[in-house]
Amino acid sequence: MMSAANLTRAFTLAISLIAGLLWAPASGAADAVGRVLFAIGDARVANGPALKKNDTIAAGQTIVTGKNGHVHIRFVDEAFVSVRPNSSLTVAQYSYNPNNAAANRVRFELAEGVARLISGKAGQSAKENFRVNTPVAAIGIRGTDFLVQASQATTRVAVQQGAVVVSPFDDACSRSALGPCGGAAARELVGSLTGSYLEIKGSSAPQLIAPSNGRLPFELPRPEEPKVNLGGENTASVPEGMNGSPSLMWGRWSGRAAAPAGYELIGQNDALVLFRSVEAASLPTSGFVAFRLQESQAYGRSSGGYEPATVSGASFSVNFDKMRYATSFRWEFEGQDQVMYSKGGISDTGRLAPERSASNVALSGALNGNGDEAAYIYFRNISSDLKAYGILRWAR
Repeated sequence: MMSAANLTRAFTLAISLIAGLLWAPASGAADAVGRVLFAIGDARVANGPALKKNDTIAAGQTIVTGKNGHVHIRFVDEAFVSVRPNSSLTVAQYSYNPNNAAANRVRFELAEGVARLISGKAGQSAKENFRVNTPVAAIGIRGTDFLVQASQATTRVAVQQGAVVVSPFDDACSRSALGPCGGAAARELVGSLTGSYLEIKGSSAPQLIAPSNGRLPFELPRPEEPKVNLGGENTASVPEGMNGSPSLMWGRWSGRAAAPAGYELIGQNDALVLFRSVEAASLPTSGFVAFRLQESQAYGRSSGGYEPATVSGASFSVNFDKMRYATSFRWEFEGQDQVMYSKGGISDTGRLAPERSASNVALSGALNGNGDEAAYIYFRNISSDLKAYGILRWAR
């Protein structure tokens, strides 16, 4: 009969073999250290094809996103990374040994853009061997969920949970080293200071910034969000914000979404969610307004996943005398050209109420409290293998 110690070793070996099979990369590829959970828009490995769900990521690869690209990656040690639009993140080094913490090595290089990182077992067991570098700063961790915004001249870091140590590169902080830097220029930021962030410009020491308007230069995950999206589907609610709008907020998600603090849920489908700030409605009682399109995101979903679509010829108008709206736009995707439209009423609180007989798209939206802005998400089945999704925001 096998001893308890031998049974334990056999079980550990079996688990290791299973893990190896689960993470085995495609034939001829470098060893996989991560797997894509979610990819949308212009998101790819540098000089490679567009990323899609279940693609593997290897050490040494750079993930690049365009203006509508977004990628979620789970790593072999259960770490999580979200690469946001207009970003470039290199997995410079990733070694994980569950039986030898001293052998763990993790280094990311964020050349530009924004990334959210949640450390996994490698970082938790060997914090001295975990590092995120930007062009001007080194970021070490204390076991952490944090965000980094980087450009060639400036780095900003905010913490959701745990703590980070941020330092400019100097004689006491080498770019090639791992772990948090010491020295007089290093500064720690803890999660209890949510709402503030550390900022480094050039070679200056980090400065603690508390935005006077209460808004960060990048969207910090809300407390209502799941800490990490590790499920088989895209279950995280990730508020993206509307460019310059404090009243309207949207996100990509599937599952159940909780409204962030101070916001209410306006609409949801299986790809997008829309929130509006909670405020008393004081809408105009007369006048006709042709709103101007401020921004839009559009997607087509087929068996290959989500891909960006285009919107043109968009219009949205409100007759405040009759409290009615009308909107239309052209949606184009891989040879499909669809004109979508909707008409309906507006409630006393500013919510849009589409009329089925006057709409060919499922739409959920609202005006803001004073009627200066509006936004809606939409969905439509184009065919058995193609669905249209998107969001549009409008202003007077």
